[in-house]
Amino acid sequence: MANFKFFLFLLVIGCSSKPEVSSLYSITSKARCKGPTRSYHTELHATADGYTRFHQSYPSDYPDYDAIIYGDTLGFVLTSDTIERWTESREISVGKGHSFHMISHNPKLVFNYVDGKYFDTIGNEVDFIFHENSDRVQSFQITNPFDETERIEIFFSKWEEVQEFEFPMQVQIIQGGKNEYFFEFYEVKINDPTFSKIPPS
Repeated sequence: MANFKFFLFLLVIGCSSKPEVSSLYSITSKARCKGPTRSYHTELHATADGYTRFHQSYPSDYPDYDAIIYGDTLGFVLTSDTIERWTESREISVGKGHSFHMISHNPKLVFNYVDGKYFDTIGNEVDFIFHENSDRVQSFQITNPFDETERIEIFFSKWEEVQEFEFPMQVQIIQGGKNEYFFEFYEVKINDPTFSKIPPS
């Protein structure tokens, strides 16, 4: 399970012409994914006030992974009938890092911003490469919160308009210079009236 818990730190900054942050509250998205050993599916839920949920479903021989994060200090994982609570910064950082499209809309809603730099909840800095003449992130690197000797690179492509916003629909993650993961998003919804949070347990 650990291989799927730490590779997904993602940070994208949306285009300069995006609408005001207040016009976006919730984002839900679905992606077809492929890792080094298997294909799987990811569904993501996020809100502007710090809620993140990511549900990954795998082939029948591998259990689903369902994690919910509340802000910087609380999260939990649902595994069958068991609830595992998180209070550790490493776990929280991983969970928040799955809020892909909320980060692309406004990274300050997910990461800590201090003196012009972004940091995860552990305090590690996130490094960016921007597209020329744009504030949109082309790629960035983060430190693996479970192995600080390892760097993770994330690349974004295929930006598309969803309602009034633009989001990356393809994501490539390279972990430690060798393990690759691909996300192909096929559904993104903004301010879905059916959206609801799972309350803390």
